[in-house]
Amino acid sequence: MSTHTPLPARPAGPLRRAAEAGVAIWLDCRHTSPCEPVPQPDPPTAEAVHGVLLPGRPMLRPGAEPDRIAAVLADGRAVTVGPVGGVAGYRQAMDTVLTALERAVAAGNPTPPMAIEYSPAGVDATVDARLDLAGSWEAKAMRGRAGLAGAHLLHAALRRDLATDRWTRLAARGARAPYLLWSTTAPSLNADTSVAYAQRCLFPGTALALSPTVLREFEAQGVVTGPTSLDVLEAQRVIDTLGWFGVRLDAPTG
Repeated sequence: MSTHTPLPARPAGPLRRAAEAGVAIWLDCRHTSPCEPVPQPDPPTAEAVHGVLLPGRPMLRPGAEPDRIAAVLADGRAVTVGPVGGVAGYRQAMDTVLTALERAVAAGNPTPPMAIEYSPAGVDATVDARLDLAGSWEAKAMRGRAGLAGAHLLHAALRRDLATDRWTRLAARGARAPYLLWSTTAPSLNADTSVAYAQRCLFPGTALALSPTVLREFEAQGVVTGPTSLDVLEAQRVIDTLGWFGVRLDAPTG
């Protein structure tokens, strides 16, 4: 009989648990200077990283002209549309995405991965500044609520769009499903705050863009118990309340 006591399995880290929840992790190096080497995650962190967002990644603005769409598709790489600031911007971006995929399918070309980018932190920064101008304690009590509320509404909208006939026809012809890319970093944010945003945007079928610093902090301190539960009613209540102060979610970046 063996006298060795088997060691307990090492629990998966936050990055791997996020991946198991259906969230792709991207190392965001888009703000790295062209003269600097692209930082690489250390093993075993690298095993949970889906890919690297490099400077010069093809981008489309929502509502891009057909010629611009054709030029970006010709590049062949993954494409980001946005950033968007709320549901109205998302709808315009999704129409751009579906139009691009339809053009690719009609031409018999491969369809590149396409993401719609949304920054909860960026939305909060602009909305909070507007709430501060309102001056009342009621307005200031809504600080830090807009960005995550928008994330919930956008994910609900994506789920609806992927159930439409328009998308079903594209999927039948081999198109890849578009996804939401949550950008959780900003120059004014520290790593702890970025991690807090990231661990509240773990919606299945979406992706997190984490800078090298935030990626390391997320792996070291992030708390991931499973996918984020969608709460459209609470998100809509936040948006409606912001409307009382004259703040529209799409206004900052849409």
